[in-house]
Amino acid sequence: MPTPLEIKGFNKYSLIEYPGKISAVIFLPRCNFRCPFCQNPDLVLNYKNLPSISGQEVINYLSLNKKWIDALSISGGEPTLCEDLSSFIKEVKERGFLIQLETNGTNPQMLKELLEKKLIDYVALDIKAPLNWEKYKKVSGISIKEKILFEKVKESIKILLNGEVNYEFRTTLVPVLLSQEDIINLAGQIKGAKKYVLQQFVSQKTLNKDYEKIAPYPKEKLEIIKERIKKYFQTCEIRGV
Repeated sequence: MPTPLEIKGFNKYSLIEYPGKISAVIFLPRCNFRCPFCQNPDLVLNYKNLPSISGQEVINYLSLNKKWIDALSISGGEPTLCEDLSSFIKEVKERGFLIQLETNGTNPQMLKELLEKKLIDYVALDIKAPLNWEKYKKVSGISIKEKILFEKVKESIKILLNGEVNYEFRTTLVPVLLSQEDIINLAGQIKGAKKYVLQQFVSQKTLNKDYEKIAPYPKEKLEIIKERIKKYFQTCEIRGV
């Protein structure tokens, strides 16, 4: 039997989650951030009322569709809050699938453990804002009591920058929270990264309903930002436009 895992969402087929691969996607509940623009508010605030999906169902699906599915992408919420994550990933890996982990970077200890055990093949780390406490606090919705989470994000970034696993850093560009200069400052802080993605803000079903009234940056604005920062990275791209 697969390790018990509280799974609250399951997309059986995705061409966009894991770059260059066909993946299934699971969504795990709970998050230690409260980003006002979050696109999965039910996984953060209402997960107890969402139906659960068993790990066995996910593994059965993967096994039956191994000819078509390359990988399992694990998203949330924040997946690294789940203590059983490592055990579940091990069982999926034993069946021959690649693993992508999407994380906010607040659990560097688990990230390091998964990497050392070679249980993940691709990491997508959301960097919410420039690595400045006041800015990060505002964008991620955390309080001064949770400043340790900010320090842990910086540690996770260093782990990926200094490691060998394939990864991307990505930032959602919300106009009222992040300016062009914010992104340029952040790019300088993570220069040398393998891949950085400018992610378009989507003003639908946000955690803070006020953000549903905010218009995203036009594509032209994102292109200008990309041109100014692409020199810092091996790959820099825009996603979601």
